[in-house]
Amino acid sequence: HNKSNTSNTLCTILISISTFNDKEAAPPKKMTSVTLLGTAQDGGVPQAGCACPRCIDVHTGKASELYPVSLGIKDANGKYHLIEASRTLPKQLRLWAESTRHLGESLPIISPISSLTLTHSHLGHIDGIGQFGREVIGYPKGSISLISGQRVIDDLGEKSYLDPFTPEIISNGSKVEVGEGVTLEFLRVPHREQECSETFGIVVRGKDKSILFLPDHDTYTETLGFHNMNTIKEWFRNISVDVVLLDGTFFSKEEVAGRRDDYTGIPHPSIGESLKLLGRRNDGDPEIIFVHLNHTNPVINDDAKRRAVEESGWGIGKQGQVWII
Repeated sequence: HNKSNTSNTLCTILISISTFNDKEAAPPKKMTSVTLLGTAQDGGVPQAGCACPRCIDVHTGKASELYPVSLGIKDANGKYHLIEASRTLPKQLRLWAESTRHLGESLPIISPISSLTLTHSHLGHIDGIGQFGREVIGYPKGSISLISGQRVIDDLGEKSYLDPFTPEIISNGSKVEVGEGVTLEFLRVPHREQECSETFGIVVRGKDKSILFLPDHDTYTETLGFHNMNTIKEWFRNISVDVVLLDGTFFSKEEVAGRRDDYTGIPHPSIGESLKLLGRRNDGDPEIIFVHLNHTNPVINDDAKRRAVEESGWGIGKQGQVWII
């Protein structure tokens, strides 16, 4: 009788150990994530040549550096995709790895990059692209998909930056499946096209969630008119997004008064204007987070200005934020 009980107990223990080991051996769930790798305007914070308190605070270690706006996407097969290529790329690839440790990321630095997408060709969105070439990372010829508009691709070709890339040219309405479980949808927006190139907002669409990345556009009147929409919320509902990373370059245009004569015509909607047009967040509204913050923007370090945004139900971008999509 005792021998039988001992035998049964041993059998139960072995079954439990076997079940535990089976759970340990189960393959990890495929997960698609998006990480915010930068929240600043093209110049970052600190900005070159600036001695404003926000920039000096970073220089003296009182505040953290803010990198130019960028997104990192990890698809369901574990491949990495980048939106925008800033000069702070080395720091952003480290931030990407550190920010996704809780999701099982083990790499010290994110690499290799399977695709690079560029919204347009203004400085802070492309000035790190040379780092993919032989002078720095040294990716093999044609090994990375480069997705952008025709004028961006042409301009980079003239500068001999295309060697590591295989270009894919997109236009308004284009959809590109960059990896398992991730499709990029392109929405053209008016933004200083006479200066450089066409500009696109990008919907990063996953299985469970979609994120609109819109760091730059000129005016709501022009953008909504281009897409035949009457209000911002109507447009966001129409394209069916859960999160909007929205152009928040300036809190108000007066931030740059005295710095340049034509400040009233700066082609970025201010956060103040956005708050007036958006009103308070209601049920069914997407999460709206302001990014592409100029170094003059008080939401960077002014609690009162930040509260004005948050009390309306919206948010300010934080480097290293992660969404599962």
